[in-house]
Amino acid sequence: MELHNVIPSDRIPELFSVKDRVCFITGAGGLGESFAAAFAHNGARVALANRTREKADRVCAELTKEGCVCRSYALDVRSAEDCQRVTQQIEKDFGRIDILIHTAAVARTCDTLDPDEEELKDTLQTNLLGSIHIDKTVSEVMVRNGFGRIININSIDAFSVNCVDGMSYACSKAALMQATKNFAVSLADKGVTVNGIAPVWIWTPMMAKRPGDYMKQAAASIPMGRVSYAEDYLGMVFFLASAASSYVTGQTFLVDGGWSVSRVFEYQDS
Repeated sequence: MELHNVIPSDRIPELFSVKDRVCFITGAGGLGESFAAAFAHNGARVALANRTREKADRVCAELTKEGCVCRSYALDVRSAEDCQRVTQQIEKDFGRIDILIHTAAVARTCDTLDPDEEELKDTLQTNLLGSIHIDKTVSEVMVRNGFGRIININSIDAFSVNCVDGMSYACSKAALMQATKNFAVSLADKGVTVNGIAPVWIWTPMMAKRPGDYMKQAAASIPMGRVSYAEDYLGMVFFLASAASSYVTGQTFLVDGGWSVSRVFEYQDS
């Protein structure tokens, strides 16, 4: 059996390194903030963009005080022109973009049988079209440099109906999973991989707005017995952002505490 480019065991940590990489993160709350801190403290140069720039400014100010390299930007992914503008500015500021971690999204309620037309449109505009806008503009930079890692943050809602009031969000995320595949195939021979991560319920400011019983019932449906935290996704996102995943593309990985493989219930044997 012929082996190609075997890596000695003492060099394995290099596979997962993001040192000196330029990492563009959309969304400064919840996952975005956690990823920005983790990548910056592991040697990446971080460009953090958010619709409300104040959030990105706060995170970058804290990371800068800690000796990290981080710059903030205002970005509305619903606008293709805004995505192009910010992407060009980041390329100008940093010289290139190696990694895109796209977390920016909205999660509004939507009655399946009586949807609010404006909320439905805004969710699809942000979560689906916004993802397409930013993946397209960033991939153009990556193709010019011959290297790139695009990571779209998806959701378990792309795989199943979880909430009776979550149709617009679920539809946007299911479509994002397909868009991830299309981008992956189109960029596969250009040195750019495109993958997704599908989290289970995450304890973030966005989810904290849900009624208390909502999160309690959500946790009860997960075999590990708890909802997730941003830190639960760091291993997967570092894998997908690094050389370790160089032959992985077009996939959306469930990180869900066993939720997707279990519908177990207990019963009394009469």
